[in-house]
Amino acid sequence: MAKISTYTIDSTVEGSDKLLGTDANSSSALATKNYTIDSLKAYITGAQTTAAIPDVVPLGFALSVNREGTAFEKAQVRTLAGSVLSNVVLKSSTVNTGADIYMNTLGTGQVFLIIRDYNDGAFGLDFDFQAFADNSATFTGVLGGVTYTGTVTSFNPGTLTSASPAANDSKYVTSGSNKYTEWCFNVTLGSGETYTGGQVAFTSFTFLTGVQQVETQIVGSLKITRNLTIEEDVVIGTDTPDTDPKSLTVHGPIKIKDTEGSIEFGDTDPNVTLTTDGTNLNIGGNGTNVISNNTRFTQDIVRDTDTTANNGRTVMGQNSVTAINTDGTRSVLSSTGVQLQDSSGNALAQQQVSGNVSVGSLSNQGNLTAIKIDGNYYSLPELSSGVAEAIPGLTETLAGPAGNVSMGRLFYGTQNAAGALFQAVTSPATLTGAQAISTGATSITIASANRTNFGSIHTSIPSGQKLYFVESTYSTAFPSAGGQILDQSVNIYLVVAYDTTTFTLTFGRQGYGTMNLHTSTFNVDSETFKLSTIPNASKNNFLQYDTATKAVSHSALNILASANGATYDFGGNNDVAVTSINFDNLQITAPANGQVILKQGYAYGGAITTNTTVENFKHYILDAISADRTVSLPAGSAGSSIRFTNMSSLNSTGGYAASSYVWTVNPNGSEKIMRSTSLVLDESTASFELFYSDATNGWIINGIS
Repeated sequence: MAKISTYTIDSTVEGSDKLLGTDANSSSALATKNYTIDSLKAYITGAQTTAAIPDVVPLGFALSVNREGTAFEKAQVRTLAGSVLSNVVLKSSTVNTGADIYMNTLGTGQVFLIIRDYNDGAFGLDFDFQAFADNSATFTGVLGGVTYTGTVTSFNPGTLTSASPAANDSKYVTSGSNKYTEWCFNVTLGSGETYTGGQVAFTSFTFLTGVQQVETQIVGSLKITRNLTIEEDVVIGTDTPDTDPKSLTVHGPIKIKDTEGSIEFGDTDPNVTLTTDGTNLNIGGNGTNVISNNTRFTQDIVRDTDTTANNGRTVMGQNSVTAINTDGTRSVLSSTGVQLQDSSGNALAQQQVSGNVSVGSLSNQGNLTAIKIDGNYYSLPELSSGVAEAIPGLTETLAGPAGNVSMGRLFYGTQNAAGALFQAVTSPATLTGAQAISTGATSITIASANRTNFGSIHTSIPSGQKLYFVESTYSTAFPSAGGQILDQSVNIYLVVAYDTTTFTLTFGRQGYGTMNLHTSTFNVDSETFKLSTIPNASKNNFLQYDTATKAVSHSALNILASANGATYDFGGNNDVAVTSINFDNLQITAPANGQVILKQGYAYGGAITTNTTVENFKHYILDAISADRTVSLPAGSAGSSIRFTNMSSLNSTGGYAASSYVWTVNPNGSEKIMRSTSLVLDESTASFELFYSDATNGWIINGIS
């Protein structure tokens, strides 16, 4: 064979080209063999099982890096295909990737994209360029104020070494001393869209679909002995940390130097963030800071409304909490109480307690017997129970049972007018052992056998409710929740207090008891005492003032001559005692001097010309009518009376003119009039009284004239 130097050089190397070599395992004299470049490539990369090149990288050699490495690859670093992304923004008013995107055309009309990387480290395309074409990636962008859409048809890699590449080939571009990289893609525009301009930059650009991301995988541990700069997000672990937890261990500080950095807790709002302004740590976000372990503060904690000192602050220091007002004065809460101070921290001579707070915002804590402010004590009048509120001179005397009784069922409820609104039965509903209550008693000692159960019942009183019990003889079922139990139908007892040391239970029979007003400055003998809530409508009882006991009470109206001196004149006889008064047959007036005048007689019901329902103890005129009319009577009660004067046939001057129409009087329901079902008044000038007797006779006609 000729000398090797005499052979020409193949300028185009192909995989099918052959190399000359010796087969080491051949026993033939013809051991010289040809080998293709493709077969050598397969052997070196491990594509055949007979690979004999060591797969362990010797010390001092660079790691092998292979795109989509095989199972035989033992490299520590390799680049893998990642996920296909959508809506990847490369350019916008808010996104700056460090690259510019251009559109240009060839002379043939072919439109192509140019992605220019300025090689300044601000932009690194972690995308598979060929995949843009393989996935038919779509895009949208604004160029010269016009929106363009399109699809990538091919990636034009170029050699990056050619001195005169095609316009739409990927290439290096030199500008002064800087060299940029341009990646080029042939595209087709959307329906009806054309572009005939030169190379112009997009002001915004987004890949809508088909963006194949690639990622680098490190197999095994990675040790970095110098600075690590990461320009994108770092994810440690997976989205299932409970099943695949990964942690970050740092032996040195995590430095967040300025406002651009933060530590964020929580994936979605509400969350908590830790940020800094370069000096201070700021805790923000909409989440809640929960401290569940013991926490010790070595410095004061100050809440500022702004950066101005003493402008409405709350300071938590050792052993105290200080509220600083806008004028510098302070309120200090400590283990010794509350103290008001001036701006220098000196106690003020005049200490204050704020009052006139809305009752609805407060909770009743029982009787207040004394208040201490600094070294001064202020006493309040002691009440005999916690039922009444503490105002000067007001006490309440509780009422016990009218006879000897035993405690029955217990229940929770709320006070309401003349009784209680039932809410729920206690558990247990009754006490195991009998609890006897003597006549008039308002307290008992709970028996030892009942103390555990009663203690549990008392401590379980729901917020806003009270504890009640009834007598053992009351067996009627309680109403449903919210139903009323009237103290007029059953004796119900309100639990006022329970002493867990002496086991003394204090209670009062609701609807009874005495309210007392008494001080040197409030005397009902010399002052005007007004009761503004006493009803002014007609009632079957009245208020009575006892000059001996100073009590205001009520009783049935039955005034005797010897009691308070009530008399009236009858038939010329003076000072006849009033033994009883029938309110149904009285006209009552109260002149300005306060004297009540009672007159026996009928109230005037008026002249009627239409169908009318009349009332007891009234006098009516039946006037002229233009059609038959009806008078309806109320329900009869023995002794009820109504009077009528029929003037339906009298004209305006009193002359008689026979009427063509009549009045008919009908009783209520099945009641009778003179044992009949109705009464037709065919005498159009008669006056008479209807008097109710009984169910048999009904209304009786009296005194026709």
